[in-house]
Amino acid sequence: MQDNVEIYTRALISVIRDSKEYREYSAARRKVKDDPALQKQINDYRRDTYRLQNFSDVDTLYDKVQEFNAQHAQFRKNPLVNEYLSSELAVCRMLQKISASVVESVDLDLDDVARNLRG
Repeated sequence: MQDNVEIYTRALISVIRDSKEYREYSAARRKVKDDPALQKQINDYRRDTYRLQNFSDVDTLYDKVQEFNAQHAQFRKNPLVNEYLSSELAVCRMLQKISASVVESVDLDLDDVARNLRG
């Protein structure tokens, strides 16, 4: 049985790598790597986005998001930046859907644990 999981995992990885989303991301990533300064800016943006998404002060989150978007509006107008970030997001969404489908189809009986975490 374990062999089947490994075989199908490798097959899934192959399908993901052959997907339109991943091919577009890979092409954008190669272009960005040609400009180390831009790559650093993009990585800084990604880091700051992660921090913002995990910001715990809900009362000021809206203001923080508005401020962040205003600060980075010009940066996001760069076609290569937009291409890279949009294609990365498409791959992330695809992986999220795959993960959600797998998790939803495997019953690990975690309802009580989840309830305790929430409240």
